[in-house]
This record gives sequence, C-alpha cells and structure tokens, in this order.
Amino acid sequence: MHRRQYLRTIALSLGGLACTHNIFAKSLYSNNKKKTILLVSGRQFSNIGDVGHVTGILNLLNIYLPEAKIILWPRISKIDDFDNLIHKFWPDVQIIHSKLRDKNGKIDNRNGLPDNEDVYRAAEAADLFIAGSGGGIMEGARWLAENYKKPYGAYGVTIEYNPTGAIKKMLDEASFIFTRDTSSLEFLKNTRCKEIGFAPDSTFASTIEDDIKASQFMSENGLEYKKFICVVPRLRKTPYYKIPPSLRSFSEPWTDEKIEEVDTLNNKYKEQDHAKVREAMITWIRRTGNQVLLCPEMIHNMDLYNELLYDPLPDDVKKKVVKKEDFWKTDEATTVYKNATAVISLECHSPILALGQGTPAFYVRQPEDTIKGQMYYDIGLADWVFEIEETKGEDISNRLMEVYNDYSGAKLKVEAAMDYVRKVQWDTMSFIRKQIGLA
Repeated sequence: MHRRQYLRTIALSLGGLACTHNIFAKSLYSNNKKKTILLVSGRQFSNIGDVGHVTGILNLLNIYLPEAKIILWPRISKIDDFDNLIHKFWPDVQIIHSKLRDKNGKIDNRNGLPDNEDVYRAAEAADLFIAGSGGGIMEGARWLAENYKKPYGAYGVTIEYNPTGAIKKMLDEASFIFTRDTSSLEFLKNTRCKEIGFAPDSTFASTIEDDIKASQFMSENGLEYKKFICVVPRLRKTPYYKIPPSLRSFSEPWTDEKIEEVDTLNNKYKEQDHAKVREAMITWIRRTGNQVLLCPEMIHNMDLYNELLYDPLPDDVKKKVVKKEDFWKTDEATTVYKNATAVISLECHSPILALGQGTPAFYVRQPEDTIKGQMYYDIGLADWVFEIEETKGEDISNRLMEVYNDYSGAKLKVEAAMDYVRKVQWDTMSFIRKQIGLA
C-alpha cells in the first residue's frame, strides 16, 4: 500500500470518522507544501507517561500533518535509549537536546539561552512552534515565542495557575492553546488567545508497541492474555531526590527541608492509599484465580512494591502476584497493558496508555497529582476515577468485578471514550493544519 493511501486509511479508521470530503483528506492528495514544526515536548525519561506525551503527539502529527518535517526539542537529557525509541518509530524526526543556561553555564529556565546551536537553526527553519505537556516545557516555548516572530501554540497542556508576566504574554499571543483538561480552561479566562479549547492528553495517541519484549516478559512470568491485571503504585508526591539527575526533569539537588516535607507527607498517606488497592488485588485473585502484575510508571515506583502492595498480602494471594522489577520503556508497557484485562493505577498515564489500546483502566486519583485527572471526567469515564480520599477499597473491588463480569460492556465503554478523544484530536489537528497553511 502506498504511504498516502495508508495514511488516508488510518485517518478514515480513527473513531469511525469519515473524512472523504474534508480538508485533511483533500490535502493528502493536493497539498505538497513542505512545512517545518519545532515541537517542544518531553520532560523526563524516568516516566513512561512523560515519554508517552512525545510519542503521542508525534503520532498525531504523523497522521494529520504527514507532509510536515518535525524537529523535536525535548527537555530530556541526551539519552541514547530515548533517541533510539523515537527513531525506531519516526526515523525522520530530528532530535535536538538543549538546556536553557545562563552565561556561567548554570541552568536558568527564566532568562537562559539554549546551549545547543541547533536550536537556533531549527527555530529559523520552523513555520510553527508547538509546546507539549510537561514541567519546564513552557519555558522553552516562551524563549522561542519571545525571540522569533512566528506562530506558536500549546497542545495537551495543563495550566493550574493564573498566568502572569512573561508566561501570560506568551499565552496571550499564542495562535492556539489546547489544554488536556477542562479545569485548566478556568485559568485561561483572562487570556487573549483567540483559540482556546480542550484536547485530551497526547498520550492517548501513543500507540507504539514492542510485541517481542512484552511477549518474552509475559511468557517468563506465566502471564496469559487477558488473564491478569496491572497495578501501578504512587506516593502523594514524587520523591525526585531518589531519581538519578539524568533521568528527571531537573538536575538541582533537593534541600534537606524539602526532602523531609515530601517524605512526611508520603509516609502519612502511603499505607492507607495502597491498602485500598490491595483490597482490589485480593478480590481479583480470589474470585477469578487470575494474576496481578505490579508494574511501574515512574522508575521509583518499583521501590514501593514490597512495602505497600506485596508484603501485606495473605500468603494465598502472594502466589498469584508478579513484579516487573526492571524499568521498561513506553512501547513495552503499552503492549503489556494491551494484553491485560484491566489496569489499576495511582499514576495518571498508565490508564491512558491502556485505554488507547482498548483495555479498561481505573485511575485512583490523589489530590496532590495536579488537576490533569479532570480529563477522565471530560471523556466520560467518571465511573473509573476513584478519588482516593472519598474511596473505599470495596469500591474499587466492586467496579473491577463489574468490568470482569461484563467485559464486552466495559470494552464498549472504552471505545466510546476513545471515539470522543479521536474526534477532538481530529478537530484540533485540523485547526493546526490551517495554522501552518496546509488547509
């Protein structure tokens, strides 16, 4: 199949949306303009969800703007595994690693300059700048907006404060701002940007898979297709001081005071939070006889398995629990989630990766995990969000068994949510096509 016909087939299949007569379908055949997009996305490699932001939006751009050249400027440090992952699926994407630094070489996201000359060349060549989700991403986008008179916008971001100063000016002058949750829209009411709307987290579009690694892992651990659930732990606040500097979004060490503050908060809630999830694990194993996989979204999650999820379990239940004890990449995780019956996660993005593969998923939401979780309500999955301080373990258990006992109905629920997500992706990406002159 020729590439253009292939892309058209993909577009037609997304959520059942017919595009024969719309702008996008016509442009696949009639518009040969070469445009360049500089994408600022990618916060940290220690989080498969943060990588999912990148792979998701790259997938969207590849589907909806196949003519465009994409240059990626991630905040992620130069890590071969990250670059190799991107080039495995998008070999034509140029990746530029650069930090904003002051004249003394210290990282300065407010007033610093890129430390890689390729950023300047990419900015000159670009027709459009797009800022993706993730802390620190907006600073790179702000620098581009301030120094180059070119159109720019933000896609799938969360804004949980009233913008002021340079960030407010940047947002005012943006061509578009699409937030991944409707709660963010409340903070943009006084923003003068003419195109503000909702676009679910770009991770919903991340479809990269690694069948070989996933199959090997499942085979080695006796995990059978659709006969296990995945459980992802999380503390109230991410203890970034435990993550190697090269794998997180910032390299500065934490003060002793901050470490104590975060540890105190986490220690206060970690047992009561995870006891509720353990109850669902016990119910699942005893009623179905199937397995549970403990797995990470962030690299430090693996340190939580034993204390919070495994050791307190009854002996008969422990026999059915498997642990993912080496950190995985987004493509392997996505494939395992695809093969699971369901995913239960205190982290936000594993359910998104699962839903994108058609797997039912629950988000056990902690109040400290920003307002981004509103997106689950926005796409019609309120029944699968469990606000941790308002939830009992039996609530999660009962809902899990409802999914198990009517799996076809649960799959239809996922399909309906994803149809809506893809419709919004269609609308927002069509707008971006117009902004770059491809309509």
